[in-house]
Amino acid sequence: MTCDDRRVIVARLCYTLGPSMFFANRAVNRLAVHTALQQLAWCMSGAFFGVYLLRAGLAPSILFLASAGVLALRFVMRPLVLVVAPRIGLRRTLVIGTLLSALQYPAVGLVHGADVTLALFCAIGALAGVFYWPCYHTFFAALGDREYRGSQVGVRQVLMGIAAVLGPAAGGVMLTNFGPWVAFGTAAAVQALAAVPLFAVREPHLARRSPVGAYAAAWNGVCLFAADGWMLAGAMLAWDITMFRALQSRFDQFGGVLALAALAGALGSVVLGRFIDLGHARRVIAFNAAMLCTGILLRTFCTLSPTTVIAIALVTTMLGGMYVPVLMTAVYNASKSSPCPFRFQFAAEGGWDCGGGGAGVSIIAAALCAVGGSPQATILLALPAVLVQAWLLARVYRLRPPAGPARLEPAPSAPLP
Repeated sequence: MTCDDRRVIVARLCYTLGPSMFFANRAVNRLAVHTALQQLAWCMSGAFFGVYLLRAGLAPSILFLASAGVLALRFVMRPLVLVVAPRIGLRRTLVIGTLLSALQYPAVGLVHGADVTLALFCAIGALAGVFYWPCYHTFFAALGDREYRGSQVGVRQVLMGIAAVLGPAAGGVMLTNFGPWVAFGTAAAVQALAAVPLFAVREPHLARRSPVGAYAAAWNGVCLFAADGWMLAGAMLAWDITMFRALQSRFDQFGGVLALAALAGALGSVVLGRFIDLGHARRVIAFNAAMLCTGILLRTFCTLSPTTVIAIALVTTMLGGMYVPVLMTAVYNASKSSPCPFRFQFAAEGGWDCGGGGAGVSIIAAALCAVGGSPQATILLALPAVLVQAWLLARVYRLRPPAGPARLEPAPSAPLP
């Protein structure tokens, strides 16, 4: 073996071990701490919203309509963030969104029927989403590293996975033994605490006026998020209702299953994120689509015995562990290369609202349940979205001729035909 051969081997080994380098990005690390706390609060109580309202007496059709209503309100109120963020800055706007999110936890405890309390809860959730998500995604897109994007998203998912293991277990126990005010109040405190790390994160530049081509560059993100909303908005609620009923409507058992499923889903996140960084995104996209289709079919047609539902929850969540790194690597890189990452995310979030509430499954699922259909059957409505999104991702990713290991970069943000 020549000296040159040894240098090539060492260089390739260093490239393979590259994930350790992204920990040098302190901004991303602090965002990850914020994300972990935010996810802990959500999993402690937010993950129980649907089943808590179901047990409070709301019919599944009302729950689907409420979900669609939240997304419709978000879409209508979304221009507010365009007015506020350029004037007070992205960090302050994100802090406002974080604190508004904390208010939705005690608000859900007030709901006991399809009345004004439900409308208030939906309005708070919608307003929180308007301020929070575009700013959060802008921070992660602007401050993350393009060459380590898949790994950074993967590590973020692991931290979220840890929170998703601890949160549902704690939330289920608190709801069962201490009632909603303790559970939801604790979640609100954790959510408020999540604002603290944001003050140490440098603020991305935000132009007062929209740069030329900012919204046109976001078209890929709009399409990808619309497919994501179509896939998740109704199917996740339908599966939660199915699991909750199969587990005898017990909060502690439901939380325990969510915790185990989250642990299974976190196992492959970092490895799969690095797999994207090393240049294997096309194979990951194809495998991811196949696993998502399998999961949808299993959840739709499984029997409702507790053992079967638990097994399906673990298997499908584990198979879907690569979904977020695949999607968000493409979205964040396209956002960072766009004329304005904030307006890119603003437009993309609007796509999510349309996919989930308008063209998505929430309204259709509500109609099916209203005429006697099973919530479990509505999960199948997500299947076309998997195929659409796989096609979109294949268009966004493109090969670049490599000098060393094969690399993949998202294609420039151009409108899809």
